[in-house]
Amino acid sequence: MTTEAPEAKAADPSVFVPDVPDQIHLSFGDTPGEMVVMWSTSDDTDGYVAYWEFGQDSRNVANSTTAMLGDENVRAKRKLHRAVMKNLTRGTQHAYSVISMNCCNLTSSGVFNFTTMPDGHDWPTRFLVYGDMGSRAGVPTFPLLEEEVGTGLYHAVWHVGDLAYDLHSGEGAVGDDFMRKIEKIAAQIPYMTSPGNHEIAVETTNDFGNYRTRFSMPNIMWPMPINKLWYSYNVGLAHVISYSTEVYFTYNQDYVCDQYYWLLDDLIQANKNRAERPWVIAMGHRPMYCSNNNGDYCTGGWINRFVKYGLDDLFYAQGVDVIIEAHEHSYERLWPVYDGIVTEKSYKNPRAPVHIISGAAGCQEGIDKMKVKGGVWSAFKADSRSNHTYGRILIPNATHFLFEQISVKDKYILDSFWLHQKNHGSFEHNVTCEGDSRHPSCSCPPPFHFETIMIICATSLLIVIVSIIFLCTIFIHHKCRGRRNHHLRESEQKLLDPENTAENSDDDSFNKFLGD
Repeated sequence: MTTEAPEAKAADPSVFVPDVPDQIHLSFGDTPGEMVVMWSTSDDTDGYVAYWEFGQDSRNVANSTTAMLGDENVRAKRKLHRAVMKNLTRGTQHAYSVISMNCCNLTSSGVFNFTTMPDGHDWPTRFLVYGDMGSRAGVPTFPLLEEEVGTGLYHAVWHVGDLAYDLHSGEGAVGDDFMRKIEKIAAQIPYMTSPGNHEIAVETTNDFGNYRTRFSMPNIMWPMPINKLWYSYNVGLAHVISYSTEVYFTYNQDYVCDQYYWLLDDLIQANKNRAERPWVIAMGHRPMYCSNNNGDYCTGGWINRFVKYGLDDLFYAQGVDVIIEAHEHSYERLWPVYDGIVTEKSYKNPRAPVHIISGAAGCQEGIDKMKVKGGVWSAFKADSRSNHTYGRILIPNATHFLFEQISVKDKYILDSFWLHQKNHGSFEHNVTCEGDSRHPSCSCPPPFHFETIMIICATSLLIVIVSIIFLCTIFIHHKCRGRRNHHLRESEQKLLDPENTAENSDDDSFNKFLGD
């Protein structure tokens, strides 16, 4: 609705007041004409957002809905607000201000600006992308990201899992600190996320609780339900998919196939729309392939390759062009690869997805070292040199895609490559999910039930231990029995030995003679 916003007193940023709107960040709404804004306050505060086209006098107002972080977050500002700014003019700069209401007092955040996506789809699209950025160790990276966003060139940030280290740590205080530090970035352009292993928060009673409540993503109810931490949206020439690799590592494995069939339907629809959105890009936290030497999920051990087992066939069959990953605290660019086989050492019309791992934005766990000789899929890799780096994506047209990995130190380009693709779509021929010729990728691979595997492993280990004890007991018993039988046989042989018998007879005769 359009109305005049009540007069609000701007907060002094040098003074911390409990009801000041805090940790403000944007995300895409359900439609191109919407933008979601979120913020945090103390428990007894309500609020709304006033927004307007830049240079206009009239104000629009959107009231917030609220949700609370779990009770364990005693050091956090637990009340989260979400408001949807609607009916936004495309390709236009807008201004907004978040207002807190506490009793009779109104307090403003001050004014932020953002620009909506241009109309249509055929326009250059730019993103910033990274994963694994902590509140403390990410400090060197924040200023350069703020500088990048300040250019006005980018349409969104993609944070591919592992935020803050961790959102729930310090009873929620670390999450608050991180959200404040990204405000200069996230209050200006949409801050789009995927869940990582550090968002699971298994030590709390509410898995993913901080993540699901602190962020809102398109076409998902809020707080985000734990069984729907995946989504997609369109930006320019790209259809972007965020999926959760964590469904393979949580106890409830029912979510594995829930996500799989959602991905299948989404990709089928995306393939029907390749004329408008030729580029299909997926982002998920844990990689399918990597060249790190830490024995992690992507390094080749069969028992750990849950993500590759679950999604490699699907993304290949449906023609996902690029897969952005993180988790490994390093940077690696892969050749087009499927099922562990490099289809070509070229980025010109590749016939398999191209994986990019950018997980070195800065976290306190440090860098993950890489093997001297990378996997057969490795085109470029860097461990120590990649510390405090992030990615830049440019999609100028339907056939070209540029990726650059930027080092915060000296602002130099660590790696850069162009991907040329004129043949968007499935990397296989005649892929269909209908009728008798239904493709194998149209069915969810049976999930490795994580909890079941743990029970099986524990049971198997117990059986092995019991079997070893049993066999050792039998072995010892037979050995002891064999020794006893050996002594008995020796005794019998001595008794039956003629010489021993004769000697005994002589002794008996002599003794008898003495007795007589």
